[in-house]
Amino acid sequence: MRKGEQTKANIIAKAADILNQKGYYASSLSEIMEATGLKKGGIYNHFGSKEEIVTEVFHYCVNKLDAHFQQAVSRHSHAADQLLALIDAAKDLYHGRPVPGGCPIMNAAVESDDAYPFLKEKANQSMNRLLARIASIIKRGQRTGDIRTAVDAREVAVFVVSTIEGALMLSKLRDEERPLRTAISSLTQYINQFVRNS
Repeated sequence: MRKGEQTKANIIAKAADILNQKGYYASSLSEIMEATGLKKGGIYNHFGSKEEIVTEVFHYCVNKLDAHFQQAVSRHSHAADQLLALIDAAKDLYHGRPVPGGCPIMNAAVESDDAYPFLKEKANQSMNRLLARIASIIKRGQRTGDIRTAVDAREVAVFVVSTIEGALMLSKLRDEERPLRTAISSLTQYINQFVRNS
């Protein structure tokens, strides 16, 4: 990696810690400058606008989230166990792993709402990929006999993600992990009783 690419990657990594915690648009350029040790010109030498910084940081955070989930899933061969591993890995988001500030998709969706359609669209695309990943695990499990054939893969994916994201928000509001732990426990019971085939 060339020096310019290293500098850009460093800006993205350090800006991610700020933007995903404080907000993509609420965070100031001066905070990024302080974190990176660069002046305004040094940052804009690598990015054309704040929107470009937001885009790169959002993708960086989502890629870290994807890798986190993939690592958890890869430890298991049974599709139901893969679902449970992904669900369990979500508790790390409350503790600021794999990126500080929690789920980057939820953070971007809440912040963007209708005010920042560009960021809302990025969050929507990322959410669709997450839902598709979960549905893919279920469909593969149905082909191998791990998952009940009567299960609707898309509906289960939406149910899992909605439950986790809602619990994450409640845990953040209350500054306690209990709502998230409760949701994970309930989802685990649901997967084992109604989704798992054996």
